[in-house]
Amino acid sequence: MNPADDMFPLTLSDFEHYAFRDDSADHPMVIVLRTSFEGQLNESAFRQALDITLLDNPLLRAVVDESGWRSEWRLLKNHKPTLTAISYDSEAPPLHCPLQRIDLRNEAGVTFQLRLCADRGVLITHFHHACVDGIGAIRFIGDVFAHYGQLTASSADERPRVRRPNPQRLLSRGTKAMAGDQRKPRAPIGHTLLETCRLFLRKSYCLVRCGESSAPPGKQETNNIIATRVLPRSVLKQLRELAASNGATVNDLCMMVFLQKTAMWSSNSPGAKRRDLFRILMPVSMRTPDHDDISAANVVSYVFHSFRRHEILSSESLLEAIRNKSQQMLNRNEAAAMLHGFALTRWIPGLFRLSQIAQPNFATAVMTNVGEVRRIFENRFPLIHGRAIAGNVVIQRIDGVAPVRSNTNMTMAFGTYGGELIMHLNRNTHLFSSADADELLQNISDGLSALAGSNDSRRTIETVAVGPHSIAQGTR
Repeated sequence: MNPADDMFPLTLSDFEHYAFRDDSADHPMVIVLRTSFEGQLNESAFRQALDITLLDNPLLRAVVDESGWRSEWRLLKNHKPTLTAISYDSEAPPLHCPLQRIDLRNEAGVTFQLRLCADRGVLITHFHHACVDGIGAIRFIGDVFAHYGQLTASSADERPRVRRPNPQRLLSRGTKAMAGDQRKPRAPIGHTLLETCRLFLRKSYCLVRCGESSAPPGKQETNNIIATRVLPRSVLKQLRELAASNGATVNDLCMMVFLQKTAMWSSNSPGAKRRDLFRILMPVSMRTPDHDDISAANVVSYVFHSFRRHEILSSESLLEAIRNKSQQMLNRNEAAAMLHGFALTRWIPGLFRLSQIAQPNFATAVMTNVGEVRRIFENRFPLIHGRAIAGNVVIQRIDGVAPVRSNTNMTMAFGTYGGELIMHLNRNTHLFSSADADELLQNISDGLSALAGSNDSRRTIETVAVGPHSIAQGTR
């Protein structure tokens, strides 16, 4: 038992309450991570490392108690993690990640499955989003493998340096201030009210299946929800150089191509119009220096990027608009407005349901940029070819997706690891097939590759991924 366990029961934060309440059987509020590694994993040492790590992360061994007037986290007594291990005779284990619901009323918010072969394996982890955000989930996996590396490294020099989270920092989650907040005290009030009205009064475009796509999947069990593409080190290097020469970031380029390809991909869908509003929801970390040692938790909010279809496909200044919008959101701390909204829907009876009715299409898609995975780890791993060495195994890659919602049909994530740009897509499995997801993700991958091979002309940047496409074709 960790001494910090004495602070429980712990009241849910406003974001945690939203994530808990918005969970459903059709759309589980679950983050899925797939960690691939090479080497012969010692299952006993891994279980020991997992137990040690969970002691420092109490929200991942707690359930939600709704018996009182407010929902609370209560620790499970004598908690043992849900870990299954399966051995395979094949050269490599299966990589599929099925959808899975976690009932926080009766079980802890994380489950694990090890798939092991002789010299490689994969760890599939499902996290309930009420317990942890994407950064916290990746950091937790890093902590587990750092402890495992401590137990299995052959020499002291090869042992990772382990980070020990401070669970007391959980008391600071739910903050509405961002690191480096540059706002003037009264600057965001009018803007926040305007954006709130736009959120509820302007209908965002809802991604639907194109008439030419494959047959709808229906409600059968879905074997895999993670579609993945990887761009090599050479392409990532070119994208970084292109972004730097235009005063932008690789994330800005990814956002631009994601918008362009999604707008093009959906332009032949029934009802597509040139003025369709693409509202992209972006998670934003609310971590400050006060959260440096925090255990797995949600320290996150959301902001929006909104563009009309014709602006996406015809604008010669789309990249500049994306860059300016991103800077504005950070300077004005617009992410705090969303947290205030979660608080209102929590404490005003009926407002949560009313908000769902008033805005059935909350966002067109979610797009996340996790950045460099090794930085998120916050553990000092020995490296080989830019990949972390954890004792007798090497972490080859971490793939992951955020959950889709009933009013948001697609999520997209970009990240870098081992010098590669890795892209993941999750979709509403009742609406889109795996072939649909693969098609869109390949289009995005092709667009970024074409962009990397282009020159640094501003006009080329805006048009290279779109090509000769005209908004007049297939829309009205």
